[in-house]
Amino acid sequence: MNAKPKAAFCMICKVFAAGVAIAQTKGNKPAAEPTAFYEDCDDNDKDRQCLFDHPVPLPGNVVDALRATEEARDMQDELKDYDQDDFAHLFKAVVIHLGNPEEINYVLLSEYPIGGADAPWFWIVRFDQAHPKVIFFTFANGFEILNAEHNRYPDIRSFAYAGGVTFTEVYQYNGQRYAPVHKYHKRTSP
Repeated sequence: MNAKPKAAFCMICKVFAAGVAIAQTKGNKPAAEPTAFYEDCDDNDKDRQCLFDHPVPLPGNVVDALRATEEARDMQDELKDYDQDDFAHLFKAVVIHLGNPEEINYVLLSEYPIGGADAPWFWIVRFDQAHPKVIFFTFANGFEILNAEHNRYPDIRSFAYAGGVTFTEVYQYNGQRYAPVHKYHKRTSP
């Protein structure tokens, strides 16, 4: 076989192999992960499922990362009698994958005394065996993971309700953590 037909044959084989690989990966899609997280839920509403009813246990170093946050340090008087296990039980966790399918992220909903009076606190911790890191925090009634992304992480929109007004905040990943980039509010009742 001379060089031109041989090169053409190799190219056809590569295209065929790529098509087979794409077809196989499309058949093995992972199950859709939740994209909306709320303080309250309704099992009859697919958009407001009770995700935190069956929380996953947290690794000790994730609990340590949460305890080291500014928010937890601000609550140190209320938390002084909480040992590691007691503190861990203040959080309900769900596992998602934000950056890539191999990366584990914990979405957490905290309970009193680490939380607000008007709205609960939500967190996202990027899990790393050695150094888990809190990459998102908000006090809100819920938040949604959006389709737009920055620095390979999806944007997030949180919302809180108070006094007939909905407060919305949009966050983008800045390479280290999520930072607020846009805030607005809308009156929802007269």
